[in-house]
Amino acid sequence: MRLLLLSSSKVHGSGYLDHCEDFIRDHFSGVDRVLFVPYAAHDRDRYADQVRSRFAALGLETDSVHEGDDPVAAVERAQAFFVGGGNTFRLLAELYNNRLLEPIRQKVATGAPYMGSSAGTNIACPTVRTTNDMPIVYPPSL
Repeated sequence: MRLLLLSSSKVHGSGYLDHCEDFIRDHFSGVDRVLFVPYAAHDRDRYADQVRSRFAALGLETDSVHEGDDPVAAVERAQAFFVGGGNTFRLLAELYNNRLLEPIRQKVATGAPYMGSSAGTNIACPTVRTTNDMPIVYPPSL
């Protein structure tokens, strides 16, 4: 599997994803479009705009899964994934609600690059039981 798992999207004194820019370029080499999953954040539109702007500077086009009518179809069409940070429980609950866990797993298992930051990294692990996020919602499984 092609995984880039970040503990954070920002390091003190630098801009959004600046600390890992070279790793992102390498990780998404050969990819034109990345599907962003903003479900961990409250303001998904703002978050998607931030990612879209940052990835454009890296030569990547970005679609956000929350902007379309059919999230499963968006995942099935995706070349690569970036699952952003925020609250792990909110993210996991929305992935369950939209039935996206298994389609994302399948795409990543067959070679689609996956990048996660913070909560997006947590859900790439065998369990989220070690997260220090507040359980603001309760997903069906951890």
